[in-house]
Amino acid sequence: MILDSMENAPELPQFDHLLHCVPDVEGAVAAYTRAGLPAHANPPLRGFRNGAWRLGARYVEILTVEDRAAFEASPYGEAMVPWMPRLDALLAAGGGALNFAVHVSDVTATTQRLRRQGYAVDLRTFTSEGAPVSFAEAVLTDPGTPPWAPFFITYTPDRETLFRTYRAATTRRGPHDLAGFVIETPDPAAAAAWLAGLTGIRADGGATAPVVPLPGAHVHFAEGPADAVTALLLTDGGTPGAPEIAGLRLEHQMRSAAMRR
Repeated sequence: MILDSMENAPELPQFDHLLHCVPDVEGAVAAYTRAGLPAHANPPLRGFRNGAWRLGARYVEILTVEDRAAFEASPYGEAMVPWMPRLDALLAAGGGALNFAVHVSDVTATTQRLRRQGYAVDLRTFTSEGAPVSFAEAVLTDPGTPPWAPFFITYTPDRETLFRTYRAATTRRGPHDLAGFVIETPDPAAAAAWLAGLTGIRADGGATAPVVPLPGAHVHFAEGPADAVTALLLTDGGTPGAPEIAGLRLEHQMRSAAMRR
């Protein structure tokens, strides 16, 4: 449910992708595929390498930094400076989820709203050389922002058009769907309330098991010290072929339970 303050200017927030940092993209892609989540690896680009488990326009991005100097000199490296200490820690620990992206209808309008609410936001546009494709990202830069905090993204052309044009013919989702993910945090109720205010989506589930029902992947909060995304919640396809991949748990649920949790 969208909060009242958002109703006059709907941003249509939806889950876009989750960033899974891994020491070895090829190895993680193979592990995803063995677990029943068919993934692919892309060629290295400016010191960065990624791959993905795709579910249509939504996806889990599998990423690493292979050449630090080349990456830091790239537009992506410059944009990710605030995230690098966390990314480095995850890679040193063998991997884990960094954060996630929320797709919105107009990231410039979302940035303006967030700034009016008092957030510090870095807005950048990225283009692909030789391709009529761009995307803009809005990243929170306030000190004390949760390490799992989302960023916001808008694509040109729109993401459904991009998927149909460039990915649909080669995408295999596999037997599983992504129902959501778990954020372990010391104060689940406060974290859920913060995310609800940020996205404009009301939290439900009460104080003990709060959920922000982000379309495309519900965000579940659980009490614990990690202050991080700790698990993917999967429906369909039965038990995945591995309990964990590079620091990120895979949990299977019946679809009705996943919707209630």
